[in-house]
Amino acid sequence: MLSRTERLKRLRITLMQGGQVDGNLVNPQIAESWQRCIESGLDPRVTPPPLQIGMRELKQLRERDELTHRFAVAEMHSLYQQIAGSNFLIAFGNAEGTVLDTIADGDFQSSRPGRGIVPGAVWKESLRGTNALGTCAAGRQPLIVHGEEHFFAAYSDVSCFAAPILHSDGELAGVLDASSDCSARHSHTLALMRMAATHIENSLFLAQQEKHIVVLFHSRWELLNSVSGGLVSFDASGRLVAVNKRAREILRGISLRPGTEFDAIFDTPFDLALAEMSNSRQPTLRDGFGSRYAVHWRNRHSFEKRLPQAGKPAGADAAVGGLPPSAKPDFVANDAVVRQQLDKIARAVRFKPPFLIRGESGTGKEMLARHIHKASRRQGSFIAINCGALPEHLLEAELFGYVGGAFTGAQRTGAEGLAIAADRGTLFLDEIGDMPLSSQVALLRFLDSSEVRPVGGHQVRKVDTQIVAATNVDLEEAIATKRFREDLFYRLGVIRLELPALRDRTDFGAVLDSMLAEISPGTQIDPAAATLMAAFGWRGNMRELRSALLQLVMAAEGNRIVPPDVLDLLGHPGDGDGRETHSLRTKIGREVTEMLRSNGNNISLTARTLGVSRNTVYKYARNF
Repeated sequence: MLSRTERLKRLRITLMQGGQVDGNLVNPQIAESWQRCIESGLDPRVTPPPLQIGMRELKQLRERDELTHRFAVAEMHSLYQQIAGSNFLIAFGNAEGTVLDTIADGDFQSSRPGRGIVPGAVWKESLRGTNALGTCAAGRQPLIVHGEEHFFAAYSDVSCFAAPILHSDGELAGVLDASSDCSARHSHTLALMRMAATHIENSLFLAQQEKHIVVLFHSRWELLNSVSGGLVSFDASGRLVAVNKRAREILRGISLRPGTEFDAIFDTPFDLALAEMSNSRQPTLRDGFGSRYAVHWRNRHSFEKRLPQAGKPAGADAAVGGLPPSAKPDFVANDAVVRQQLDKIARAVRFKPPFLIRGESGTGKEMLARHIHKASRRQGSFIAINCGALPEHLLEAELFGYVGGAFTGAQRTGAEGLAIAADRGTLFLDEIGDMPLSSQVALLRFLDSSEVRPVGGHQVRKVDTQIVAATNVDLEEAIATKRFREDLFYRLGVIRLELPALRDRTDFGAVLDSMLAEISPGTQIDPAAATLMAAFGWRGNMRELRSALLQLVMAAEGNRIVPPDVLDLLGHPGDGDGRETHSLRTKIGREVTEMLRSNGNNISLTARTLGVSRNTVYKYARNF
């Protein structure tokens, strides 16, 4: 039996002589591509000269595909960390096969083939023959083009791996390509490119469907946000708008035509499903075949805005995000999840319920608390107390005051507490999850009665105070471990608000611009530098971003922050800081394992889905 190399050599001879290529002897994708090249009038004996567009046209193409380009560049920088030392060049090309951006590792970039893969280079299949980027754009399927599989022999020393990137409507958005010399070929590279392309597609889907309700779903909670999760979007009436590739695979056999009603896909009416999302911490849906999925909803504000609002004042339609002019936020709120929280505040604040704000440290919980105070139009002061910063024996005295001589070190005249200072205003209880249990009892009594009794005293005083609490603690877990009172949780959490982490927000660019303008109005940031910053995990959220921007402003030359400034300060996304990325082996192993689990431990199906061999799946499944 002929080896793969020998088959290719014979096929190339046939191709050069103008004969008919036997598709059974080569990858069908390659055979079909060679046939298209011949039909386009290409001659395998005459290699065409390189094609390159000018900088002005390149700039126009980047601006035309700005959203895809931005997400692709961020993912490319993440990929760079995975391929370090493997001599690969990563390229992002548009749907027409023109390279818009590259990032390289090792010597391949300066080699003869590497010099041909640069921003502005045209690799359209009908002009440059079979090549991974151009052929992937033509066929819209991931593929490998190795050595002599290229239509022109001049490229036979190169291996290329490419995966398509699709818009939320299924149209081709671009292609992600990895190229190197043939000696650097790795069996897992195509799987890595497909995963990266899926990450970009999912980001595109969420951004392009921002005005619709998006449902993320998976059969397992822990894999809900992985590449194996499905994405579908619905308009405010519950009609299907868009479906990603993974959702089509999961819901195979169910009609997914645009306009399909929600309850023709899932077995729950649209309104009831939304209600469950509001009332359950782990909502689920069951499809028409009875399979149950963990779900997460995005952009539910689209649904809420269509509901009739009793007592809606005249002119309310002109208010931004459903908020009256006096309650517009003093911070960036372009993200759908953040806007949803503002809508919830606008509807609830006139009833003066306690608000509970949850989110990671640095996500802006105090800013949101101040917004509640502003929206309430209360005449008193905004008073904040850190419930975890004071010793247990002083916390109640700080909150409710004390009479003279109530404890050692107390002033002889006594002191009014912060609850009284917040009368007719807002009392912000920050870090409520760290409040000692004994103080929780006193706080619960205050919430029930609105009466303040100072430590050591007997007289009580009624106060009118808006209560806002905030925490980054998992209060349900704290209740289970007896560190937080369940009755206090329900009393504080009448209106529960969730702030997303900075890395999950879709308005990172607007947050960045606003914060930079506040720190240094005369400083600008290069779009590529902003895109690079968006690729980081920002575990410290707003605080970490502000610190980084301050350092970048001080280091920038000419009042402009450029990518090298970001790289000098922060390194590449994922560099040894545990932010987002892991080693190549860890990342591939995690993704393979997730896909294997979602496919019911079916090795063959997982291998086909990822485009790798069964042995590769076995290897990673065994190690992870």
